[in-house]
Amino acid sequence: MFNKKRDFIEFTINKKILRFGDFTLKSGRKSPYYFNTGLCHDGQLLSDLSSYYADYIKNNNLNYDFIFGPAYKGITLCSSICQSLYYKYSIISQYAFNRKEKKLHGDKGNFVGCDIKGESLIVDDVISSGSSIIESYNLILESHATCKNILVAFNRMEIGKNSMASKELKENYDIQTHYLINLDDIYEYIKSNSKYTKYVQNMDVYISKYKGI
Repeated sequence: MFNKKRDFIEFTINKKILRFGDFTLKSGRKSPYYFNTGLCHDGQLLSDLSSYYADYIKNNNLNYDFIFGPAYKGITLCSSICQSLYYKYSIISQYAFNRKEKKLHGDKGNFVGCDIKGESLIVDDVISSGSSIIESYNLILESHATCKNILVAFNRMEIGKNSMASKELKENYDIQTHYLINLDDIYEYIKSNSKYTKYVQNMDVYISKYKGI
């Protein structure tokens, strides 16, 4: 495992973004782990989190005209990532995010931020089924912009309709999924750390049921 991935996993564990135990997900599935960047609710944590995204964008030369964050978690992500890109690398990036409900007065429309035009980079916390990414993709296309890449903190590697969600995004929409870590990275980490041995069996069960191919 690369040091950067290990550093990020330990950051998420130490800050309780990643927790192990018994959790019920929005889908109704029982999960032995839970990942929630919404717990980055102070300036330092948000700065630390967005710094990892900024490093990935810079190191992998991702191309975009603006960074798009889906409401709600994507709102703080897209804005803080743009700040990190500027402070760390002097890269000036534009950002935008969507409203949950279209505004009919004042600055009317679905979006807040820069003009929705050109190539977007969608940023979010996780990818599970891929449905929220597809919703954002369709919103962007309706404004005649495009999207070829998304960047998430965590790829759950779960099945979409028939295969792994990130694979379906590539096959059906030509969208490449980038991520800081994925389920395999977390599994490798806990197997190599005796402190987390007690969670391995439940992870094995979950992976065998829900991991896509």
